[in-house]
Amino acid sequence: MSTTPEDHTDPEDTGRASEGAGQPTFEPATAVAEAPEAGHDGPEHTGGEPSAEEGAEAAAAPAGGGAFSAETFALVGLALLAVTILSGQLVQILTSMILVGGQPIAAEQIAQIRVQIAAGGTLALLTVVASLLSLALRAVATRPWARWAAMAGTIVGALFVLVGATAFLLIPEAAPPQPMMPPF
Repeated sequence: MSTTPEDHTDPEDTGRASEGAGQPTFEPATAVAEAPEAGHDGPEHTGGEPSAEEGAEAAAAPAGGGAFSAETFALVGLALLAVTILSGQLVQILTSMILVGGQPIAAEQIAQIRVQIAAGGTLALLTVVASLLSLALRAVATRPWARWAAMAGTIVGALFVLVGATAFLLIPEAAPPQPMMPPF
């Protein structure tokens, strides 16, 4: 009975490469555009330890992820954007100010409207800051979804800041206080 790999043709063969076959290498997507390296055309590396060239490449490429990475700030920006959108304050206040059309409203309402605009505008501004920080921290190892999320957070957050500023500018003047009616 022979136990060489050539004689083993059972369906149990999982397609594992023999010890002499090359192992797949996983490289960043930018490596596709580069010229083929000598390591891919010449003898294949089968040892467990990386070669000196591979070790230098791994040390030069920054590791992705981490607590203060572009991905983290992209997720923070998306969370802040979700809170801004789901609160709906800025769009609702802008719509109300457009419908009021400059008619005077009570002074108490103006103070309340300003506080709501400040809260919504601050969340939108924090969204923009977190998203811009994510874009500033991006590196070669940054995942594409983090770049897209950061750019989307920047654009939509900036639009909400603009909505808040417009609503603030459309706040009408306070109505004169009504005279007190004597009780009967």
